[in-house]
Amino acid sequence: MNFLRKYKISFLFCISGLLCFIAYNTIGSYVDENGLLVEPFGLIPLFWIFELLALVASIVTFVKNRKVQSMG
Repeated sequence: MNFLRKYKISFLFCISGLLCFIAYNTIGSYVDENGLLVEPFGLIPLFWIFELLALVASIVTFVKNRKVQSMG
């Protein structure tokens, strides 16, 4: 439980990214009667941004906790 408390920001970013990925696949894409592709394209970069933020936040938290443990 202490792990989730330390990495809650990373966990939230990761879950947000996965929700964007699931939403993109659930909504799907189709071609309308004019021949245009309709898809929720904005969810793809949001997924990658959230996953990158989760990675950065977890690295920052790891380094921060490592410094605290080495000092005390």
